[in-house]
Amino acid sequence: MTHPAANDVRVGSVLRGTYEITSLLGKGGMGAVYLASHRRLPSKQVAVKVLRGGADLSPEQYARFRREAEIASRLGHPNIVEVLDFDTLEDGTPFLVMEYLRGESLEQRLARGPLSLEETMSLTRQIGSGLTAAHRAGVVHRDLKPANVWLVPMDLGSSVGTRVKLLDFGISKMLDSQTIQTQDSVLMGTPQYMAPEQAMGRNREVDARTDLFALGCIVYEMLSGRSPFEGEDNGILQVIDRIVHSQPEPLMLLRPGLPEHVLSAVGRALAKSARDRHADVAAFIQELTGRPLLSLSRTAMPRVFMPSNPRMAAVVAATDRSSKDGEGEEPTLVPASTVRFAAPVPPASASERPENPPGEIRRARRPVPKWVVGVGWAVVVVGFSAAAWWMRSPPLTPERPSAPAPVREPLPEAPR
Repeated sequence: MTHPAANDVRVGSVLRGTYEITSLLGKGGMGAVYLASHRRLPSKQVAVKVLRGGADLSPEQYARFRREAEIASRLGHPNIVEVLDFDTLEDGTPFLVMEYLRGESLEQRLARGPLSLEETMSLTRQIGSGLTAAHRAGVVHRDLKPANVWLVPMDLGSSVGTRVKLLDFGISKMLDSQTIQTQDSVLMGTPQYMAPEQAMGRNREVDARTDLFALGCIVYEMLSGRSPFEGEDNGILQVIDRIVHSQPEPLMLLRPGLPEHVLSAVGRALAKSARDRHADVAAFIQELTGRPLLSLSRTAMPRVFMPSNPRMAAVVAATDRSSKDGEGEEPTLVPASTVRFAAPVPPASASERPENPPGEIRRARRPVPKWVVGVGWAVVVVGFSAAAWWMRSPPLTPERPSAPAPVREPLPEAPR
């Protein structure tokens, strides 16, 4: 079977014998996105992103596109678009296969006007959850903007909500990477959402606080209906000059009546110096909404140790993957009028815990029976003994690999 080149992709084309193109979803300067069906799983719809360029594609463009696929697929978070496959056409043009997302971008939503405070808080918490997962994996997005925030409608019977999906990790930066070096003086990102260090081309200073600045810009825009650094002249140089040297119009003048902690959180996120911003996105969300991110309380911290024994390493890796189940902020599933937000909770000390969110019932703790503690220690001792025996035992004879586990079908949702 021959495979189409970039210019030959059209309705009816079959990519790599698997993905049959059914319609064109969108086209831009970088390429096109198509709706496709999986030939062996006809009910499964996917979005196929084909990069423009073909044989003329530079090695840097190819590497960037492949990096987008690798990063998004490894993050595995409910608020980040799922990448399912990566391959090339006959002429070498790369394409990636993503979950198909219904809905619209935040940019399209903002074209109809500002959002309510309640909706802004809900969407921001979900954006923050996805960003936090990326940052903890050592990835900075660097091009966070409303066009890269997708809003997926969710109909759950009597409740309707919105699930946020972050898109386009194509120019993301891997922190501490020894293989990807970004030179200074090269602008990477979208001007109106660039942090000052980005706008001045100081790419070696880019870190998670750079994404935080962009998130602050997005929250400002959701509440006011305009981006903080837009003006009469929105040329690139003019926008960059405002980002580096000017303060945005006070949010309280554009949206009177906002809570003080919201104004404070957004103002701090937009600080010119990264040192003056919040330490991370989670701290910003805490001040903005008065509640910690759920993903931080339900997700294990990144591991700094990997056993050298291959079998034990496989167990650890499997444990890491299973810890992602249920991770992330839940979509809004109740009428906005019923949602209330707490006043900001001050940072807790090591001995303190965050206050219960409004509406939650504080449950009294019952003392743990001594026999439970004894059983727990016994399980730990047996577990360590079994692990030690396992690592000392000779390698097992390889068995014939079993059939792969079925792939969980994502909710039918929308592309960018």
